[in-house]
Order: sequence, then C-alpha cells, then structure tokens
Amino acid sequence: MHFQQIRRCVFIALGIAIIGFPFGCKPSTNQPTDTASSTAGEIHVFYPKYWEDSIQDIFGNTYFLADSNLIRFEENRKETDPQYFESFYDFELHSSDQLEEEDPQTGKPFNTYGLTWIIDPRSDYFNQSQFQPTKENPSLKDTLIDGVYCTWLQNVFAKQQVVLCLHDSHSDGENLSGAWIKKHQAYLCAQTKFFELNSTTHASPQRHPALEQNTYSDSISKVIKGKYNLDLCLSASLKLVQATDDFIWLRNENSQYHSNLMVNIFPFNEALQNPDSAESIRNAFTKKYLKTVEGTWVEVSNSGIFPKRFYQRMENGQPVYYLTGWYSELNTDRRGPFVRRILMDTDQNRFIAIDGFLFAPNQPRKSLMRELEIMVQLAKAK
Repeated sequence: MHFQQIRRCVFIALGIAIIGFPFGCKPSTNQPTDTASSTAGEIHVFYPKYWEDSIQDIFGNTYFLADSNLIRFEENRKETDPQYFESFYDFELHSSDQLEEEDPQTGKPFNTYGLTWIIDPRSDYFNQSQFQPTKENPSLKDTLIDGVYCTWLQNVFAKQQVVLCLHDSHSDGENLSGAWIKKHQAYLCAQTKFFELNSTTHASPQRHPALEQNTYSDSISKVIKGKYNLDLCLSASLKLVQATDDFIWLRNENSQYHSNLMVNIFPFNEALQNPDSAESIRNAFTKKYLKTVEGTWVEVSNSGIFPKRFYQRMENGQPVYYLTGWYSELNTDRRGPFVRRILMDTDQNRFIAIDGFLFAPNQPRKSLMRELEIMVQLAKAK
C-alpha cells in the first residue's frame, strides 16, 4: 500500500531532528536490565518432563481463543473449519527443566518471557517462595476450576511479566490433565490477554515486553504527548509519517507487509454511538489523508466476506467504543484487518480514535496484528 502522504516523512523526520530528538536504535538508558521480553501473540509453556509424549497433541489440537478479524482467506478455508480464524496466541513449548536455563537465541533466561504458563500438576513449583503472592506483589487472580488452581502472577522472574501457574494441591496432580487444558484453554487465553494489556509500566513513555522500544519511539511518544495530550505506547518499528491537528500516522513499510497506526481526533458527536456513524467517521479521515497511488482512498470493507463489529465497553468508568473489521483500498486488491478504539476526552470535548491496520498478503498476521492491538489498547488521553 503506497500513499502519497508518505513523502512527508522526510520533512517530519528532519523537523524532529532539528529540535533535538535522537533517532538511533540504542535502547533507552532508563530501561532496567531485568525486564521481560517476548514476541506478540506468543505464550511460553513449561511442562513436566513426563508430559513429553503428549504435549504436542495437547497444544496442537485445542479450543483456542480465536481472533475473528484474522481470517485465513488466502488458504480458502471454509467458515466451518476450526482454523478458519487464527488463534490469539501461538504456544512455544519447553520442558520445565529449562526454566532456569538460558535461551541461546536471546542470551536471556527462558523464564523471562513476557507471557509464561507453568504446568505444575503436583504444585512442585508453586510451593516455592517466588510463586507465593506478597503484599508488594499480590496475585492478579486465583481461581479453582474443576479441581485445578489457576493463579495469575506478575513479575515472578522479570518485570512486566504475566505468569499463569496451573497447579493441583489436593489430588496429587490427577485433576490437571491434557483434557482439562483443552477444555479450558480459551478461558485461560482470555484472562492472560486481559492481564497482558494491563501489565505495561505507567512510566512516560509506556513500555510493554512484546514491543521493541528505543530512544526513537520514546522521543515520538513524548512529542505526541506534548502536542496532543495523548499517551501512546509505541513500537520503534513504526516511523512517524504525518502529523496534523486532527491526524497522526505512524507506519512500518517493507516488501512483505505494511503495518500502520493512526490517530483521529474529532469533536464530541452523540451519533458516534451508531455503528454507521463510527464507520463514516473513519472513512472520512482515510479518504482525506490516505490516498493511494491510483488516486483512490481507503474505506471500511462492506463486502460481507470479513466480519465487522461495533461495540462499547466501560473502561475506568468511561464508555469506550470499538470498531473492528477489514479495510480495502478502492479499485485495488489491497486489503487487511483493522482494530479501532475510540476514547472520550471529556476535558477537551473530543473523541480520540486510535486505529491499527495491516496489509500483509500471504503473511502470518497474528504477531503483527497483536502488536497493533497492544498499542491501540494501551493508548490513554492525558
């Protein structure tokens, strides 16, 4: 996808460089050394060694939590196919004895991944001190499901980490089985996802283990916060392309995919509660700012092939609106998924829409779309 406005990137970059913001890729100096790291859309599962023969079947054939925006349409799957929609997470499987070992690829301990599940049938690990909740580091959630304790903890091995420990203190592990995991995996994924999106630090700029962040992303976050009173958690892979009074566009473009984050700012409008109005507002911004090389523009797809949803949630006592679906570039074959979150900024009588959209034909979209979703979800009006 090539938009005419991308040429303005050079001028914006020069402008920011002139006022003294760094553009190198050196990590931020204030980032602690014991931070968690991970890949978006990935959970690392540590299992007991005696599960070795069954673990692939347990996590290869499960009732996953699906992302209805990510359709495998290139593979011509039928809607009745369980894999018609992609799952929210991939699972990386490790024997439990790797918990204390170092990952040769990253040079960091295996246990410092951002999202970690530990299968602990007899509570061998959970009985250790680092798994015991404290006043300073309480459990995120502790619940009993079909005889198995599900305890979500934060920062067990590294900072900004979410750890789920599945343990069974009463039956010597007989309740925790592969069948139990298959039955409850969608719920476990949903809860883990909820805690993941609330695990970021509240420092300025915000940080998240699944995002690569450096001095460039920090500087852009500070510029946006100062000019727009908007706090964004940004990945360094996105470069600032355009910034006007009502529109911000960040983009990562390469030969395989185009990943985009845009912000639209507009006055209060009660009609926004109507899905047609929410869609027309998005179309108005993309028609104005996202012109194609063919002279057309971007619009929400109404083809019926891709699901489109508009809904409301209460967040921190305020209604927040969501619009998800697919967009298309008119008169082209370019299209892709988007997720849009609309905040009410009552102090300044405005709506702020944070929108992540992706063009990745014949590419795995899960990790890329989950990165965008994290950035969209963590945005806050100052």
